Amino acid sequence: MKFKQIVVLDDAHIIDNFIVKLKNFSENKVRVFNSDPKENNEIIERLDNADCALLSWRTPINKGILSACKNLKFICLCGTNSDCIDLEECRKRNIVVSNIFDYGDEGVVEYIFFQLLNLIRGFGRYKWKSYPAELSGKTMGIIGLGVVGKLLANAALGFKMKVLYNSKTRNPEWEKRGLIFVDKEKLLKKSDFISLHIPRNVKILEKDDFKIMKEKILINTALGKTFDEEGFEEWIKQPNNYAIMDAATSKDFYNKFHNLDRVIFSDFVSGTTKESILRLNQKVLDNITSYLAGKPINKLN
Repeated sequence: MKFKQIVVLDDAHIIDNFIVKLKNFSENKVRVFNSDPKENNEIIERLDNADCALLSWRTPINKGILSACKNLKFICLCGTNSDCIDLEECRKRNIVVSNIFDYGDEGVVEYIFFQLLNLIRGFGRYKWKSYPAELSGKTMGIIGLGVVGKLLANAALGFKMKVLYNSKTRNPEWEKRGLIFVDKEKLLKKSDFISLHIPRNVKILEKDDFKIMKEKILINTALGKTFDEEGFEEWIKQPNNYAIMDAATSKDFYNKFHNLDRVIFSDFVSGTTKESILRLNQKVLDNITSYLAGKPINKLN
């Protein structure tokens, strides 16, 4: 079984080797667009006659687009976050939407520790305290013990750090490994480094939370707006407070904070590596072959 027309709708990190493989699943030549569309009409034009669309989390698929693209049967989101897609409207139209996950997490954790080591040792532009420090013996506070949170915890334990965590539910298995569950207030007070790993646009740090964070390093690689902006701006002005952020977090955050003193931003999305792109492509291919076999995986609707 094949699709009639597969379209790679935007810059979804689908590499040439996998484009060749996609040809086996499309009756017509796979149409590939390597730039993000600027408006809805451009999206509709690109999707002309497509029954399968591959796209990143940046390109919106709304009711108007779905109404115009009546041949769509399957949308493969080349990423995890599905805020860009009207899932309910897709369900009404019997369009299956699948996503992928667990493909770029290792790179995020490596980025965090790269910046931490630079910062506490003074290898880069900044030095956290007056004298170079070691990670060993420091306390890592993790808010959100999902896939990235667990990878970060495992790496922190490897550096002989104390690891506190806070999440909606406790994880006895990881507590046996050495993690300590605490409430948010205690985590903010006792941790040297505070790393946020929560769902998109969940604001976890309020203005008052920043008042109890003294001489800390805040790490934010979560998507969207995760903290009170006014509280952060006041907090970052205080001595020995630093922030490490990912370019993927929020365009608004980047535009507002990247020029502030003691704020460190990545130049590109930290989870984007050669290895993560290969994992992404393979998982996309798995989603497509599973759908065509009549057993779709990773369904969102």
